[in-house]
Amino acid sequence: MGLICRIPAVIVVALVGLIATSFMIVDAYAAKAPYAETVIVNGKVITADADDPEDVTMAEAIAIQGDRIMAVGSNEEIRKLVADWTEVIDAKGNSVIPGLIDTHNHIYETSTGFPWVVRSLPELLKIEVRADDPAALAEIVGKAVAARAKQIPEGTWIRVRLNPAGIALKIFGTLLTRDSLDRAGPNHPVFVSTRGGSVLNTKAIEAIEGHYGNELPEGYWMRGKAVGWSGEYTDFSRCIGLDLIAAKPENFDTYIRGYFEVLQANAQIGVTTHKSHLQCESGFSASSHLARNHMMPIRMAWGHRWMQPFSPYIAETYRRIGDWTGYGSDYMWSIGSSVGGIDAGGVGWCTSIPADDSIKAREQCPPEPEGLHIDAIQAINTVSNRARRTEHLETLADLAAEGRISGIPGWHVSGDGALELLFQTYLATGMTDARIRMLRIESDHCHAVTQEQVQLAVRLNHTFSCDAADTPTRVLKGGYGEEYLTMNAPVASMLKAGARVVISEFGIQSELRDSPFEDGVMWLTRKIDGETWGVPEEAVPDRMTLMLMMTRWGAYPLWRENDIGSIEPGKLADIVILNGDYMAGPDEDLDKLTSILTLIGGEVVYESSELRGNTLRFNTDTADWTIVKNTPTTLWRWNEVPELPPFLSGAAGH
Repeated sequence: MGLICRIPAVIVVALVGLIATSFMIVDAYAAKAPYAETVIVNGKVITADADDPEDVTMAEAIAIQGDRIMAVGSNEEIRKLVADWTEVIDAKGNSVIPGLIDTHNHIYETSTGFPWVVRSLPELLKIEVRADDPAALAEIVGKAVAARAKQIPEGTWIRVRLNPAGIALKIFGTLLTRDSLDRAGPNHPVFVSTRGGSVLNTKAIEAIEGHYGNELPEGYWMRGKAVGWSGEYTDFSRCIGLDLIAAKPENFDTYIRGYFEVLQANAQIGVTTHKSHLQCESGFSASSHLARNHMMPIRMAWGHRWMQPFSPYIAETYRRIGDWTGYGSDYMWSIGSSVGGIDAGGVGWCTSIPADDSIKAREQCPPEPEGLHIDAIQAINTVSNRARRTEHLETLADLAAEGRISGIPGWHVSGDGALELLFQTYLATGMTDARIRMLRIESDHCHAVTQEQVQLAVRLNHTFSCDAADTPTRVLKGGYGEEYLTMNAPVASMLKAGARVVISEFGIQSELRDSPFEDGVMWLTRKIDGETWGVPEEAVPDRMTLMLMMTRWGAYPLWRENDIGSIEPGKLADIVILNGDYMAGPDEDLDKLTSILTLIGGEVVYESSELRGNTLRFNTDTADWTIVKNTPTTLWRWNEVPELPPFLSGAAGH
C-alpha cells in the first residue's frame, strides 16, 4: 500500500489561491493598458460611422492605442485615457476625418510622368506632338523622332504622344507605319501613341517580344505586325515605361523612389488608401518591394492584371493562379483580378446611344462573348483587338461560377454598352444573384449609365466608382445629343435607388493637387471650370454624403470595411486633420481644405507646421524633404529622409 500524503485544508486553500493569483497576474500582464498612446482633442470629428449620412456621429476627440482606434468621444471622456506618457495632439477646432480612400488611382504608372521623376530618369520623357492636319502631324512626328535619335544613345527608347486623337488615328497605318518609324529612328525602339491606338517600329517590337519571351499576339495588330499599327495603347504605354525603361537594373531603384515619393504626396493631401490594378511585372515588383520593407507611405488594394499584356494564354494562365482575394498585409492586399479596360475613354467608349456612322465608327466595343447579344455592340463599332478583354472577362466570370475565385474588382467601363457587357457576362454564367453579390463587382468611371443599369447594379450589389470629368459632356454634345447628358455619372439617381457609389481619382495621379476636395467641388456643384458637366440634378446632394463616398463606402469594394473608412473603435487609426471646418462655408471653397496632419495606423506620415510647429513633408517642387521637429513627438513614421533599400536586396531583414 503506497504512502498517502495528506495536505491540511488550509494549505490547499492557500495553494489554490496562489495558483489563481498567478493566473490573474499573467492575465493582467496580457491585458492592454487602460491608457491611450495618442489622443486627438478639440476636433470636429466626422466619424463616418454610419452608411446613412443623417446617422453619422460627430465627436470631439479620439484615443489611439498602437495602430488602432481605442475610443471616440468628447474631450472630457477621452482625456480620462491620457497618461503622463500619452502624446496629445490639439486639433485646434479643425475637422478631423477618416483617411480618404481613392478607389481608382494608378500611381505605380503615373508616377513616371512627374517632372522630378523624369529628370531623374530622362528616358521616361514623352514627346508631346499636336497638329490639326493629318499630313502635318505625320511630318512633325518623323522630324521629332529623327531629332531625338540624334540626341540620345542608340537603343534608348523614343516615345511620342499625339493629339488630338481624332487626327492622330487617321495617320496610323497609312502615313505613320512601322517602316516610316524605322526610317526616322532605325537604331532606337520607337513607340507613338494616342488614345485609341499606337504604332511601333521594328526595334520596339523586338524589345517587347524579347523581354516577355513570346511573339506579340496577333490580336494586337489592326492590319498585321508588318504595319506596326495596334489598336492597343495602354498595355504598350504602361509596360514600355515600366518594364522596359524604369525596371532596367540601372534604373529600377530610381523609379521605385519616384513611385514612393508620389505615394507620399498623396498622403500629404489626406489620401491614406488607394485601389489600382497592377499591370506589367515591375508595377507589382516595385509595390511588393515597398510593402515588404514597410516603406509604403499609403495603403494599396490591388487587382491582378499583369498576365494580360502581351500574353497569348489568358484563359490558361488565369485557370492556374488560384484565389488571392484578401491576401496580403494591411499595406498591400489583393482584391482579385481585373481585365482593365473593356472599352476606351473619350470618343472610344462603347455606348448604346444612337449616332451617325462617323460617330459610331470611332467607338471601341469588344466583340460579344459567344451566345450573348448586346444591342450596343454593332459591326461598325466593334474593335477586334479588344477580344482579349472579352476573353479575360469570360474567363474570370467562369472561374467565379465554378467557385474557384471569390472576388472580381473594378474594370474600366466608360460607356453603357461596356457596362451591359459586364453585367450580362456575369449573368450568362448561370450564377445566382446571391453569388454575384458576393463577388463585390465594380466598374470605374460611370461616364454613361442607364437607369435600368442602376437598378441592375442594386440587384447585383455592384459598386460604381465615378470620376469627375468634362470629356463625356463634350463628347455627348458634339456627337450624340444633349438629351443624353442625363446618363453621365447620374450619382443622385444612383444614391436614391440604393446603389453603391463612390468617387475616385481625387488623389494625386497624373497631376499634383493641393486639396483632395478639388473634385468634391465639381461633384457638389456639377461644374468644371465654370461649365456644367452632365446635368445639375445629378450632383452629390450634400457634404456628408460626399465624405462617405470618399471614406466609408470605398472600404467595401476594397474588402476592408472592418479596418478602414471610418473613425470607430477597433479600426485602423487612419486619420486626417484638415486646415478648417469641412461642414462650413460655400461649396465652391471646399477645395481650400487640405490635410495638415495625416496619420496612417497611428503613425504620422505628414505634418504641416501650422498645427504644432513641426514639418514632415516631401517637396514636389524641389524633390527633397523638409523635416523640422519643434514639438517633441514619437509618432513620425519618417524621422529623417527615408532610405529605400535597393531592390536587389530583395526581402532582406524579413
